[in-house]
Parts: sequence; structure tokens; C-alpha cells
Amino acid sequence: MAKLYKLTASEVRILHAITQTTGVAELAREVGISVATVKTHLNHLFAKTGAKRQADLVRLLAAHTSPLDG
Repeated sequence: MAKLYKLTASEVRILHAITQTTGVAELAREVGISVATVKTHLNHLFAKTGAKRQADLVRLLAAHTSPLDG
């Protein structure tokens, strides 16, 4: 998925983190960056993937994840 959408390592980290947390503030605490930086990464993810909301990103990630991935 990272290659398909040309995601940076930071964007991939945020994408993974949104499956573990809810809300931008909690996401920022979890990853250890500012709320503004999380919003910037999310905006980049939205632009690159065409998603409109965090829930759309989670669905997109689920669609690209194999149940055989460990």
C-alpha cells in the first residue's frame, strides 16, 4: 500500500496508528508528535488515497491487508 500510494514512512506510521487509536489528540500522544503534525500527515494521506475521513483510511488499509499477514 505504501508503494501504491507513494506514502512516506511517517504517513505509514500514522496510517497504522489510526487502526489502534481514535481521535487526533490521542493519535498524536500515541505516536509522540504534535496534533498539528498528525493533521498534516492525515491531510497528505487523504490527498494521496482519495479518502475523506479516518474511517475511510481504516477501510482502505483493511482492503489492502491480507489475513495471512503476520
